[in-house]
Amino acid sequence: MIITRFDPRHGYCSLIVESAEDLWTLRRVIERGDVVVTRSTRVVKREEEYSRPDKGERVKVTVALAVEEVALDSSIERIRVKGYITEASDETVSKAGSHAVTISPGHPLTIRKEKWTALDEKLIRSSSESSTRFVIVAVDRREAGIGVVSGSHLAVISTVESGLGGKMSEEQSSKPYMTKVADIVASSWKAGDEVIVAGPGNFKSAMANQLRERLRSAPVRIVEGLDTTGADGIRSLLKEPAFQEVAKGSLLVKMESLVTEVVKRVSVGDPKVAYSLPRVREAASAGAIEACGVSDDVFSAGVDEEQLVRVLDIIEQKGGSVYLADSSLEFGKQISAFGGIVALLRFALRA
Repeated sequence: MIITRFDPRHGYCSLIVESAEDLWTLRRVIERGDVVVTRSTRVVKREEEYSRPDKGERVKVTVALAVEEVALDSSIERIRVKGYITEASDETVSKAGSHAVTISPGHPLTIRKEKWTALDEKLIRSSSESSTRFVIVAVDRREAGIGVVSGSHLAVISTVESGLGGKMSEEQSSKPYMTKVADIVASSWKAGDEVIVAGPGNFKSAMANQLRERLRSAPVRIVEGLDTTGADGIRSLLKEPAFQEVAKGSLLVKMESLVTEVVKRVSVGDPKVAYSLPRVREAASAGAIEACGVSDDVFSAGVDEEQLVRVLDIIEQKGGSVYLADSSLEFGKQISAFGGIVALLRFALRA
């Protein structure tokens, strides 16, 4: 999340959404009664001589919306805010009736609140803290997969096939292929990102050199031990100890460690673990939760959104940590199998 202006004393925060984690943060911060200022589209009926009375022109407009409802659709990475227009940049826009805006990554907005709570400030400030992204290339001379790890989420950007024959070894023949891969990596890379190159054989070394020439300011690192490429290779790499050592301290590795510990405690009957919303809610109320992981497909398990938001707020208010997991990755699938939410406890709850 990019914070452009934040003045809680005067009640407003301007920001740009960057990731799925940011959407979850906004879902927890935006409440009924707040005002959200953002761009939207509205149908405006023009009163002209030849205009049809039943038709209107859809125009882009900036609106201030007094919030009535907020809902998260994590499966397609957006939240929907519904309310009443109090201000509009186009005077012809009607303020009658309700209006809804959809917010997704890349979207700028301003939130106005009567009062910013300590938790609101904590959530906004922690979301704005920069964390290292990893641009991953899982490659051999026949196929390359390019993906970006941001937080605990993976986005597979592209897969590229070289079209090269298995026995061709001339360096010149692979240059167009490597150039294409480097172009895709360059378009995905941002300052501060680390580039990880992995794959079977020695071709990854040539690919890493190509990327170093193209991205002169980027740290490009080769990780050994991966024997697959493409999208499957990227997902496999995330579980490799060599990659986890490189990404030590990242949100992704923290999530992996949390889920590994949950599974371990469940398998040995350790009572200092909770899963499913009712049990996690009980542990949260008791102040027992040290860390909690939530799968981004938690609502497919029938979890009530308002209840979940209240539970996550209680966990953080009582000193616990909350992490969002990508349900397409192995640890996210494991959390989904436990009802979409798991927690490590400081102490056991009474049975």
